[in-house]
Amino acid sequence: MHASASQDKNLRKPSHNEGAHDPDYENVTLAFRNKDQLKLSQSTPTKQAKFKPSLDTAQAPAWLYRTIMMLYVLLAFVFLSCIILSALVLVRNSEMSKDVWTLKEELSNVSNTVWNIWELQRQQKSIWEAVQRDIREVKKNLGTAMSNIQSGNDRLRTVPADITQIKKTLEALEKKAQTPPQPSK
Repeated sequence: MHASASQDKNLRKPSHNEGAHDPDYENVTLAFRNKDQLKLSQSTPTKQAKFKPSLDTAQAPAWLYRTIMMLYVLLAFVFLSCIILSALVLVRNSEMSKDVWTLKEELSNVSNTVWNIWELQRQQKSIWEAVQRDIREVKKNLGTAMSNIQSGNDRLRTVPADITQIKKTLEALEKKAQTPPQPSK
């Protein structure tokens, strides 16, 4: 329905004031079949509608340009802030990286120290086991030595009796040697 009304509006003859001010009015020149009609239409001056820009293509106000410029400045400020914050994060990250490397070195030193202590404890344990083994050997040998000492003490107790026996034997031999031999018969 709206389309037919629009077509009717375009097809009807414009009124006196309508052509100049109506944005929907189009000045259409028709091609005539006969040249006389063309001359007649050319001789009569026609009022052509002036082109008025619609409100859609109106020029933007000055405050719009200032607002857009302020938005660009704000965008540039935000971009610059992001760059500065990124740089600060990188610097802080670098500092933290140095701290992490220092901590890693300290942990490595502690780990090496713990390893060395464990190694020393293992060596100390093996040495202590060797000492205990040697003590057991000494105790075992001490028992043998004690029995040898006991048997030596027992022999020493018999030595005075043996010496007395030897003395007696020597005295008897001496007496025999001092007595003249008797002629044999």
